[in-house]
Amino acid sequence: MIGQDRLLDVIYTQIERYDDFPRFSIIFGAEGSGKKTLAQSIAVALNCGLARVDIKIDAIREMIRTCYTVQEPTVYLIADADKMSVSAKNAMLKICEETPKNAYIIMTVCDESTILNTISSRAGKYFMQPYTPNEILQYYDEVSNNDATKIYAITDLCETPGDVNKLLDVGVDDFYNYVEKVVDNIALTSSANAFKIANEIDFKGGEGYDMVLFLRAFRSICGKELRRCIAEKSDIVEREHYSAGIRIASTALTNAKITGINKSALFDMFILDIRKEWCE
Repeated sequence: MIGQDRLLDVIYTQIERYDDFPRFSIIFGAEGSGKKTLAQSIAVALNCGLARVDIKIDAIREMIRTCYTVQEPTVYLIADADKMSVSAKNAMLKICEETPKNAYIIMTVCDESTILNTISSRAGKYFMQPYTPNEILQYYDEVSNNDATKIYAITDLCETPGDVNKLLDVGVDDFYNYVEKVVDNIALTSSANAFKIANEIDFKGGEGYDMVLFLRAFRSICGKELRRCIAEKSDIVEREHYSAGIRIASTALTNAKITGINKSALFDMFILDIRKEWCE
């Protein structure tokens, strides 16, 4: 794995030197940071099979029953545990405290606050390290054909390998060109056409542009234009125009981190706020 050397050293030392990897653990990290890949690496290091477990309560209960009868050492991976129901989380309590000898349970979580304290206190905790721009670019070099002309977008917009994958899926240049077009025209078009921008955004893990990457790109382009305005000593109105764009996009990005937020409504509010500021 790129960018997680210190974390891997800690984990491999626990496994190989002390034979002391916890039976129940939680991997915390941003979406796309490689939590599931890390769990797979742990399973290999433990010489265990890997079983993926759905977050629904019936699947959790089935995992619990299986844990007590399995003969081969197995890692049970519960990905995206943030989204588990309260009943599913409560069902985990006993097995988290007394995990059977042939089972390792690993949960992956984006938002630590979504996990019950009674579960968190029983877990070995591992935190994915932030990726540096060089590590992001290294990952891009490994998985891409290096055909993007706007290569700066990779390190400017992407914080995780997952972000890189999302950009590659839609095309780095196509995506960045589209957001530039939005920045240039969102205040010039009608309200009806402005809100059609949302049609290009993927709110539910389907097709389209990732909302967070769109907002980062919008903010980045506004920042680039603001720096141009300062260098060219443009009038204060133009500077305030792009400053407001940075502020509104930043607020939307902060709100996007709220668990359970309605992303579609959030994006509509972003468009409304931009037009209110830029069309006056």
